[in-house]
Amino acid sequence: MGLTLNALTALRVIRAIRSGAVAGSLQMRCDLIDPDPSPATRWTKRRLASATAFLQPALGDPGKRPLDVLVSSMDKRLQAQCTYSTFRTHDYPPLSFIDLGNGIAASGPELTFVELARIMDPAVHLLLGMELCGRFSRDATNPRSGEITYGLPPVTSVERLRAFAHQAHWIRGAEQALTTIDAIVENAWSPMEALVAALIVLPHSSLGYDLWPITLNPRKALGERLGSTSDAQSRVPDIMFAGTSVGLNYDGEDHFRLQDIADAAMALDQNPQDAMCAKELETALAEARARIVADKRRDRDLMAMGLSVFSITKEDLEEPGGFDRVMLQVIEAIEASGTRNLCEVKRDLERRDLAAARQDFIWSLMPGARAMEARRRLELRRRTEAYEIEFELQEGQVKIVSTREL
Repeated sequence: MGLTLNALTALRVIRAIRSGAVAGSLQMRCDLIDPDPSPATRWTKRRLASATAFLQPALGDPGKRPLDVLVSSMDKRLQAQCTYSTFRTHDYPPLSFIDLGNGIAASGPELTFVELARIMDPAVHLLLGMELCGRFSRDATNPRSGEITYGLPPVTSVERLRAFAHQAHWIRGAEQALTTIDAIVENAWSPMEALVAALIVLPHSSLGYDLWPITLNPRKALGERLGSTSDAQSRVPDIMFAGTSVGLNYDGEDHFRLQDIADAAMALDQNPQDAMCAKELETALAEARARIVADKRRDRDLMAMGLSVFSITKEDLEEPGGFDRVMLQVIEAIEASGTRNLCEVKRDLERRDLAAARQDFIWSLMPGARAMEARRRLELRRRTEAYEIEFELQEGQVKIVSTREL
């Protein structure tokens, strides 16, 4: 038996292995394995389900999610309706695939990233790059709203992604992948941290803030004097703007575990005489208080080191214009430090004609029901602007207004 999975199917497998939903290692590399249904004579939906049963947490129902399969030539494409076959046109770099066992292989992280460049929106592709080069993994079957796994080692790096894209330049998507790679920032610890970083580094033409370069989670030593008065020897701001003393910390939606307090309070209200419920509420309150105290101490330590680190929340991203206000404050702080002149960046950020589109862009990348409607408005905007350009050309006007500048 033999089969090689690629593209979106390979991404689901990579995420499932990283999160522990599927047993396996991303370090076991191999070359392309051509499809072979033996001991059966042909591939059927049932045969595919049997062959990939050990990957079920990643793949789901093949009838609902067709398997992406890579083959060495056109005549080896699978005819099963629950598959989508791609055939190679050149040899791949050695060991481009992950050996999953049982005769099954999948595109490695570098190849998967290149393959998906022609499928994904550029901003989503950038977030994928930060995930693969970061310390978290999205859910395999529900990447936008599913459970996130944290504290993982990166599966690749910007250097390895760039080297692979150059080496496999003939693959469709390699050129776009190289453009995306230039914007990837390594060492993101969470999806929201990666999202904020992507918004910061993307140019205004892509509805970002164009404030690169940045570093993620740099460790700042407190030093002997400050460390002796602190409960930590170092601090790790989420984001620092390179060459400045200005940074950002993202406080997650459940940073203070308020839901734990609410749940414990409701349980105690229903069972007022239950000592265990009272103890759970007391514990939840104490843990929330401890987190607040830890944050205050962190903020003092950062300030004592001469760093201006702004705290941001999910609400800043969700409220119309909320993150624009935060970024204007960041720009003011950077300019006040005298390290960078950001007059042009600030002028572009203050353009009202782009504010609504930028907010839709932010919403479109976040989980929740609002994202789909925001993506619809962005697509309508792109189509409308493209029509306006075409109309001007037909009318013979000399000036062409770029969609990027409307």
